[in-house]
Amino acid sequence: MQSGWVVAAIAVLLVNDHVLKASWPGLVTGKLSDLAGLAFFPVLLAGAWELATRAVLRPRAALVMVVATGLVFAATKLWPGAAHAWGLLVGLAQWPIRAALNGGAPLSAALVVVDPTDLVALPALLLPWRRLRKRASLPAPSAAT
Repeated sequence: MQSGWVVAAIAVLLVNDHVLKASWPGLVTGKLSDLAGLAFFPVLLAGAWELATRAVLRPRAALVMVVATGLVFAATKLWPGAAHAWGLLVGLAQWPIRAALNGGAPLSAALVVVDPTDLVALPALLLPWRRLRKRASLPAPSAAT
């Protein structure tokens, strides 16, 4: 699977969130993480789903992953309750790494800003949709003998 852009999107998200936003807060760094996250997250979901189910991605499942990503993103940008819940989930996912790096960091929620203008990033979902649709249309790999 040729997905160098997925790795690039993850790198952009990490560098932007942990370096660029602190150095240059503003419109560009604010939207950059949204674009990068929307670009890679459905692909991450698809990969996790394929690993967990040991099944090949189907077109309907690919569509569900892209649409679900867009709906959750929109909810977190429009509704404070959804932003808080997402921040708790992200904080929980980050905690083991932060605890290991910081010698036992406490569990805390990630900051998720409610900002309806972030919805301009939703077209970034076209990139993973195109990739996952192509992936879902490929024939299943044959079992090794």
